[in-house]
Amino acid sequence: MKNTRFALVFLMLSAVFNFAVAQQKYHVFELNDKYGITDTLGNEIIKPIYGYRTLIPAKNEIYLQDFSERPDIIFNVKTGAKQAYESVYDSKVFIKDVPYSIVTSKGKKFLLSEETEKTISFSRDYDEFYRAGKYIIALYYAQDPVVSGGKDKNGKFLPPKISAIRRHHAVLSNDETLKTIVDKGFDKYMPLYKAPKEEKDDRVVKLETVTLKPSNPIFDYIILSQGNNHRLYNAKMVLVKAFVLAKPDEEKLFDYAEKLLKVKLSTMASEQHGMVSAPPMMASPMMPSPSSGPRNWSQKPEEKKPFKPFFYTKKLDDGTTIFALQETEEISKRIFEAKANIKVVLNTGNCSIRISTDTKGYSGFSYNPKTGEIYLPKAYLAELGIKLI
Repeated sequence: MKNTRFALVFLMLSAVFNFAVAQQKYHVFELNDKYGITDTLGNEIIKPIYGYRTLIPAKNEIYLQDFSERPDIIFNVKTGAKQAYESVYDSKVFIKDVPYSIVTSKGKKFLLSEETEKTISFSRDYDEFYRAGKYIIALYYAQDPVVSGGKDKNGKFLPPKISAIRRHHAVLSNDETLKTIVDKGFDKYMPLYKAPKEEKDDRVVKLETVTLKPSNPIFDYIILSQGNNHRLYNAKMVLVKAFVLAKPDEEKLFDYAEKLLKVKLSTMASEQHGMVSAPPMMASPMMPSPSSGPRNWSQKPEEKKPFKPFFYTKKLDDGTTIFALQETEEISKRIFEAKANIKVVLNTGNCSIRISTDTKGYSGFSYNPKTGEIYLPKAYLAELGIKLI
């Protein structure tokens, strides 16, 4: 039953994806490892000059990213609207499980939701974010205070000494306010979790396998460290104790916290924090195990399912590869053929085709899930060795 439900979910998601592809007016394509945008008629909208592309399905958007002096683009595949920014880094922080991108515009950074049009401005120039239960650990760089250079032997003022730029972190609330909870600089942190109680059973020896779910476990304690100085906080970010521990490593900090708190701790989240025990492998009562006994001759013969059109690729005797639609059991419609030196890989799951040669990089494009019409600017057909039929 579980496999059946999974198959149904997969089919539903595939149907939704195929419908979305069919409804789009614009599509991303790849030419020799560079990405651009085309419309459904084969007109080039954005030249293939970007090194990366990221799909944002919830907003019908594509990020075209180059991480260079060239501006990054946010492009809407339904409306054709596009906006250029200095840089766009996707999924850099999750606020209540909603992914946000870091966008730089006119020298200023802000967070942009990947599900809505919500934006969040920064109170500080943060570079990286890490989820830690109900909080977010944010990285920023700060310059040491400027120190006077003093005077030389003639009494003239010397230029101030060069102050170092150091890495610092802050603890923020995991919500849209990004409220600062702890702003005392630290460069390392270690979440701690209360270890689950061991259940003794003299009758049976139990063996359990644990697997970590994709989650954001809530810690019971956390140690924030800067050099030899450490601060232990509880789950509400209330300071328990500040202490000094020379030459610290994770084991020493862990042992110190256990002795101080007088509780068994773990660096791994327990079941209530996201760890779950894998169920034992056993046959489902709805799915009897195979048997070597006599066949059930009263079983009804399998009914022939109605034919469903499908796409396929086939290499011909002369070396060329065709992409075609099998419309009926008897009728096959060829859509294009590729030269013998072209390798064609069909992915029916996301309605895309990827091609390559021995001398050039990868290229690729999507196709209409109903008709098989390919979404690639016509100007590149000859270059890629493709001939429409």
